[in-house]
Amino acid sequence: MQRMWKKNSIVSQLACLPVIRFNAQTRRRVNAQTKIGITLIELLIVTALLSVVSLAMYAVFSNGMKIWQRVNQELPEENLDIFFDKFSLDLRNSLKFSGLGFSGEEGRLEFATLVNSWKLKNRTVGKVIYFYDSQKKIINREQRDFSEVYNAEESTLEQLLKNVKSLKFKYYLYDGQKKEYFWEDRWLKEGMPLAVRIELELNNGTKPHKFTKTVNIPQSS
Repeated sequence: MQRMWKKNSIVSQLACLPVIRFNAQTRRRVNAQTKIGITLIELLIVTALLSVVSLAMYAVFSNGMKIWQRVNQELPEENLDIFFDKFSLDLRNSLKFSGLGFSGEEGRLEFATLVNSWKLKNRTVGKVIYFYDSQKKIINREQRDFSEVYNAEESTLEQLLKNVKSLKFKYYLYDGQKKEYFWEDRWLKEGMPLAVRIELELNNGTKPHKFTKTVNIPQSS
């Protein structure tokens, strides 16, 4: 009986061995799968975070570039307003000064007016010339104070308006004999006209636009 009991116990122990091995392998596989699953989840989370951060950085960069372009973009309308203001101010301050007469053609106009002299460091009488460069499509302004004019010194050149397709000055006067007012394309007479009209065609990239500005001259009356 003792021998039979020993045999049965040995058989039962041997029968349990495969079960123990199977359970250990299963645990190792489960642990390995669990570790692999966590790594994939972490990778997905990192990828999602990187995508969100990249989109945010792109949005900030894109908005910054748009703002920079708007700030630094040259607007033809604003440049035209600045040009007309400067042109009108020079003509309204024009005056009769010995040696600095008033003369004008279709694409060129020169007269005596008040200027800011960098040399004398104050506002004084000087000569201003507006002329159109048809090759570069630019309206230029040339300035010299009275001392620079009499000493034949170089003038200060300033580019006022670009992309100008055409420019024409006209001069308004009164004919005492005919007793009528009319416009002329040139001014080669003594004195000053009653007004100056500037007609220009500005090309802003789509199609040319025409603008007209008339400035009265107070000193002509």
